Amino acid sequence: MAVRPTITAVIPLYNKGPHIERAIQTALEQTNPPDEIIVVDDASADDGPARVRRFGDSVRLLHRAEPGPGGYAARNLAIEAARCEWIAFLDADDAWQPEYLRTIRGVIAEAPEVGAVFTSRMIIRSDGTSFVQTALDDGETTGVLDFAGFLRLWMSLRRSPMWTSAVAARREALIEAGMFPAGRCSRGGDKDTWLRLARAAPVIGSSFVGATYYNDAVNQVTRRASLNVRPYVCGTIAEWISTAPPEERALLRRLYNREASLYAKWQFGKERLSRDVYRGFYVMDNPVTYLALTAASAAPLPLQRAVRRLIPRHPF
Repeated sequence: MAVRPTITAVIPLYNKGPHIERAIQTALEQTNPPDEIIVVDDASADDGPARVRRFGDSVRLLHRAEPGPGGYAARNLAIEAARCEWIAFLDADDAWQPEYLRTIRGVIAEAPEVGAVFTSRMIIRSDGTSFVQTALDDGETTGVLDFAGFLRLWMSLRRSPMWTSAVAARREALIEAGMFPAGRCSRGGDKDTWLRLARAAPVIGSSFVGATYYNDAVNQVTRRASLNVRPYVCGTIAEWISTAPPEERALLRRLYNREASLYAKWQFGKERLSRDVYRGFYVMDNPVTYLALTAASAAPLPLQRAVRRLIPRHPF
């Protein structure tokens, strides 16, 4: 009989008082609950920690002396303190579906060699409407993915297949991959972590909708951190390309260009686009996109805003 994998639920907390009880409750109400729940307070200034303490001994509450951008340092502290073999991440303003951890454990039982399992998610818009963002192209599971397979899936979906509140990772694999980039970036560190994790160990995905993201949450990093910089993940990709096998090298170049273009898309028309956003762009792979990026960074901001109104989807 397969040994049941032990799982620590890890929840970073920074000024998410209105949401933290919902997150913890969805962890406690799993049909196959986590073996422990760790909440790391990142020096919150609201009543979030007090709300956590109401759960008593069912939650381990750890504290940091000062906030760490993106919650990366908080997650790292929890990974180091965890007593379990697997870490399941849940942000304080997200929620898990009741069958999430049962599904995760089932996938692990079928593929015990993997370093991470990821699922699809539900997104709830501010107006109450919702849609599913799948982690896969099709089917119930991906099968075990090596690094090239993970990169192909990323490019096919046009976004990372892994989203933080729908990822469970083997603790040893996370440590081997270097954990989260605490102190090195304020946004994009999750993507970078999943890329390094997929390179360190095979991963597997499920189409099961395991988690819910709420667009109306307070104090979201996505609303505060600047995108007028080179994506952090591009720096990691640049370090690997020269030594990567040919297939991985080609996929990494495509991913580099994709992530740089994505930041430019989000930044375009908001403030003058910095050339640093697409520094190192592989021009020969996407010359037309590079010309559009160059033109965008040279265009006056009023012109960028006019173009954005005319072409809402962006020119890249």
